[in-house]
Amino acid sequence: MCGITGYITNQKLPLDEMLFSLKHRGPDAQGIYETNINNKYVGLGHIRLSILDLSEKGNQPFVSVDAKIHVVFNGEIYNYLELKEQYLKAEHFVSNTDTEVVLKLYQQKGISFINLLNGDFAMAILDENQNKLFLIRDRAGVKPLYFSYQNETLVFGSEIKSILKAGVKAELATENLQKYFVFKYSPANETLFKNINRLQPAHFAEYDLNNTTFQIKNYWQPNKQDNYKNISYQDAQTEVKRLLHDATEKRLIADVPVGTFLSGGLDSSIIASFLKGNEKIMHYCASKEAKDLIKEGTTSDFKYAQQLAKEWNLNMTEIPIGSDNTNLEQIRNTIKFGDDLIADGSQIPSFLITQQAAKQSKVILSGMGADELFLGYAGHQMTLIDGWLSNMPFSKSIAKSFYSLDQGNGKFKAFRRYLHKLGKYYAYPNYKYGLYTIVGDFENSLSVFKGDTATTTQFLSNYFPEGADPFDCFKTFEYENFLQKNVSYLDRMTMANSVEGRVPFLDYRVIELAYSIPRNYKLSNTGKTKTVLKDAFKKDLPNYVTNRRKAGFGMPLRSIFSSEQKINELLDKELLNSMDGFSIVDIEKHIQNHLSGREDNSALIYALISFQEWYKMYIL
Repeated sequence: MCGITGYITNQKLPLDEMLFSLKHRGPDAQGIYETNINNKYVGLGHIRLSILDLSEKGNQPFVSVDAKIHVVFNGEIYNYLELKEQYLKAEHFVSNTDTEVVLKLYQQKGISFINLLNGDFAMAILDENQNKLFLIRDRAGVKPLYFSYQNETLVFGSEIKSILKAGVKAELATENLQKYFVFKYSPANETLFKNINRLQPAHFAEYDLNNTTFQIKNYWQPNKQDNYKNISYQDAQTEVKRLLHDATEKRLIADVPVGTFLSGGLDSSIIASFLKGNEKIMHYCASKEAKDLIKEGTTSDFKYAQQLAKEWNLNMTEIPIGSDNTNLEQIRNTIKFGDDLIADGSQIPSFLITQQAAKQSKVILSGMGADELFLGYAGHQMTLIDGWLSNMPFSKSIAKSFYSLDQGNGKFKAFRRYLHKLGKYYAYPNYKYGLYTIVGDFENSLSVFKGDTATTTQFLSNYFPEGADPFDCFKTFEYENFLQKNVSYLDRMTMANSVEGRVPFLDYRVIELAYSIPRNYKLSNTGKTKTVLKDAFKKDLPNYVTNRRKAGFGMPLRSIFSSEQKINELLDKELLNSMDGFSIVDIEKHIQNHLSGREDNSALIYALISFQEWYKMYIL
């Protein structure tokens, strides 16, 4: 829902242009507020996608009765009715929006009010009683917020493009480039734009206009909760089911049609199970061609979703995706709307599905977040296998035999890829566990751009210190990085089509439960992933959903990049060769190893293509 932008500077900025760059996020209305405080120009802008209270009364900025407090808000507060009833019974309201609840709660409680919120949001609050501006982001980082702060000048926005429209120069942050190729996105609060950062999840920034100070504070941590201490496995199943049901129900709050991304996998099927019998809900599923699935070595999502929809009588729409969709035009499209560069093959299908869904639904529920919280990735299983291996005689010899496996040739390609990676990094320090979960090969990704390798490895080592339990380390590592990449592209690809994405698994109460229960409740000692979810919903879901093999949600990159002609058509080697730091020799080597089937470098090739198009669009 919506986009926000604004500034505190020594001169007025083109707020209308900044807002116009976010038009796709809010086609329904826009509003601005500008003033001068202590010789500083201050501006707030809002572009609206109407989800709650579709009338003009819901337009922003929201202003207090004394005209001293102004709020621009993006997102939803899912418990706003409860908060209204509990804290604001005596207040007079002019709208039925959650934003007005935010304003009145802030007036009553100050900045501490954010601890009461259950929602996905990014907001700015200008308080002229204190001469302070607050920027606030939700606990899980579902809604984006970027800022540039230099020499007492602050510019912020839901997307980077609004900051660039303010006059902040688009420059490549070369120091972040190697990490981009390793992770396929910029980790932590970094971006590839110099002097532009993300406000991290569960943080707020405070600009004090009286003394021109800018500071950022953390207001929540996803820690273990005392009330879940020593919780039994049976009680954990009951609790996760209760919380997910409530989280899903809360995310149905809307005055517009709601739909879901339905893959036929565990996570989206759990959400759909709560919606059986609701004929107003539409479900959307991508389908891939058989030839792509064979080259990928993966299974089809669509056949499971189709079967489920038939059994449950769900209104489901099929949206075909395939090799033909991965062309420079589509890649450029995702980059244009994303601007904070992410090389993830899931972006194009997310965009295509939402483009079709937008014709009927303005809100889409996603099962994103379950894999990170409940240990659903192959890298988690590899970490478990690593532990088994360390207790075996001749473990290094066994690992070496895994490394000798070709990744792209023969049967069971997906398993071969994972075993190859396990064998390659088995002897590495403790940060190897991070390498098991990142997309693509670590050493190959390091080699294409000659950056400060020590900084990259130290970044990983900080998350995985020697002797630490890797599964405890995953909690922070994936929450602060991989999960942020995923919610970022979900927001950008849905909002590109003026649709709001909502994520029940990232309700903060579900996060706290996942952090509190033991590892073997999530990943069993025999390697069964997301165990507590599968067992909690085994009576609600068919066996072909709970027992099926995981399939990736993304473009068939391995199929697409099995052709040298296709790679040459997409990859601009001349541009990369002209830039300092790139190693064309290593790039060529990785491409040839990929084509031969020795290695799977599809993710790295896609990252190179994505970077070149981003660079041409923003920097050149």
